[in-house]
Amino acid sequence: MLKNRVVRIAAIVLLAVFLIHHIYSAVYSPITTETAQFVNETDGISFTGMIIRNEIAIDKSSGGVMHLRVFDGERISKNGVIADIYNKESDSLAVNEIDEIKKRISDIKTIQSYNDLAAVDVNLLSGKIDSTLGDMLFCAGNGDFKGARENEYKLLTMMNRKEMVIGNGVDYTEQLTSLNDELISLENSLSQPINSIKAVESGFFVSYVDGFENELNAEELDRLTPEYMDSVTVDQSFIEGKIGKIVSDYTWYIAANMTANQSLSYKKGDVVKIKTQLKSNPYIKVTVEQINLSKDRERAVILFSCQEMNAELAAMRTGAMTVINGEYEGLKVNKSALRVNDNKTGVYIISGMELKFVTVKVLYQTEDFVICEKADASENTELRLYDKVIVKGKNLYDGKIIN
Repeated sequence: MLKNRVVRIAAIVLLAVFLIHHIYSAVYSPITTETAQFVNETDGISFTGMIIRNEIAIDKSSGGVMHLRVFDGERISKNGVIADIYNKESDSLAVNEIDEIKKRISDIKTIQSYNDLAAVDVNLLSGKIDSTLGDMLFCAGNGDFKGARENEYKLLTMMNRKEMVIGNGVDYTEQLTSLNDELISLENSLSQPINSIKAVESGFFVSYVDGFENELNAEELDRLTPEYMDSVTVDQSFIEGKIGKIVSDYTWYIAANMTANQSLSYKKGDVVKIKTQLKSNPYIKVTVEQINLSKDRERAVILFSCQEMNAELAAMRTGAMTVINGEYEGLKVNKSALRVNDNKTGVYIISGMELKFVTVKVLYQTEDFVICEKADASENTELRLYDKVIVKGKNLYDGKIIN
């Protein structure tokens, strides 16, 4: 008897909890919001691009001390001197000192040439100093020591110019005389090079080889199939005895591994854009040059040709890329936020203390989010930047009061 009574009480309690839960859920529906943010989204196929170029390796000199005359990534003309060969290491060090002194003399003369200091905007100059300092630190942090040094010179020049503008100018006469005397002394003591290494073609000098130079030939595109790209390896024997290479600034190629189905979106002659991770070339205009299918016809290598070239591209062998099918700018919204109200697609937003339904024009969508057209700030019936969008909630309707 007592046992049955306990069971009945337990059942009543469970039923009460169940009813209270449902009543509470019906009356109080928690909502989750996200802020509508402006984004630039790229739709395309991502891949790891392999760069194929005309590359001429440069052999080391058999004797003497080599002194490079060009920086890594610097453009050089045909027959231009890549390196001088000296008998002694002290001569190479002296050449470095001479170049350094010439640069310092040039900087001082540049500073002395300023003749309209009253027209200089100090605030603008200070901004340029901050920007150049940032560029110098960025280059140093990424191993671009040439860029870091160039920005260092620019920074010192601008700082000296600012000192002159605010009335703290320095007399450089004595320093200039000392530098010129030192320059003459070094040049008089310097021996002539016993030999030199010259460029057989014009292009960009890269101070290393990676062993792919003979394996990835721009003249043999037909053999760059998926099977070949899987098997290509570094030729270690090729690396030995090389000081670098000349990279042609003519046509070069990007090899993209894709599925055969993905390759169907393209045909020979199509002009497309490729998005890269490069600071100097975030976008590259390319042409579909060739599509090589695998033997089982399930994979493909698309070869994109390009004629843009600079130091950063010349040094690159592989990199993350995306061939762009479309770019969309607008407000990013979670796809779960979309609702249909009176045959209009839109979202609910929080407006004051109540919910409001606003329409959206979807430009692009994925499984997780959509990008909508951004409405003018004055428009209050469409989604606007920074609106608080309801992405989760129950019993939503226009005018609903919320806490």
